[in-house]
Amino acid sequence: MWFLALKLLRVGVKEAKKHKAKKNASNTTTDPEGINLDRSTDMTTTADSTTARNPLKTLLETLLRFIQFVFGLTVIGLYGRDLHGTDNAPAPAKWVYAVVTAFLATVTAAVYLLLPFVMKGRTPLARLGRLQLPLFIWESVLCVLWLTLFGIFGKMYIGDYSEGPKVTRMRHAVWVDLVNLGLWAVTMGWVGFRWWKGVKGGQEGGEREVEDVEKAGP
Repeated sequence: MWFLALKLLRVGVKEAKKHKAKKNASNTTTDPEGINLDRSTDMTTTADSTTARNPLKTLLETLLRFIQFVFGLTVIGLYGRDLHGTDNAPAPAKWVYAVVTAFLATVTAAVYLLLPFVMKGRTPLARLGRLQLPLFIWESVLCVLWLTLFGIFGKMYIGDYSEGPKVTRMRHAVWVDLVNLGLWAVTMGWVGFRWWKGVKGGQEGGEREVEDVEKAGP
């Protein structure tokens, strides 16, 4: 008899603990007026829906990065042939600047191309809002470098129709510099738009939270 009573007491204590735990959980997810405060489900759904990117945008961005990579290597090849200098003179500073600019752009494009494979299964780079501003600043720097490079060699070789393989090669290189400038300006604007969109979305989300708090208030 005492054994059955003790067993029933244990069962009752367990049920009471379960009921208390459920009650505490319900209190944390709802306010006194019954408004749901648990946003974890909504946040998970939003995160899942925003993680998926439009495949056309991904393909277009990958294609642009690949073209940037190829044109960067082209500039390295066009200007790198004149870096050997002579025994009495170092490599020309303008040509060194051209190769360094193209090298930085090529490495940046290569990183963009390789990141989707390195970060496979993780959040895409385009969805990492905290990185968009640094990327925008870096691509702005690259655009300034390309613009400076185009200005230097454009002044030297645009309109120069003298004979010689080097002059002909440099005239072609100037227009390749201009193409690189255009490509990086496009992707810079793209990254800048993503950053601006993220900032705007964050502000709108903050305003909605403030409105929800005000509505839930007394």
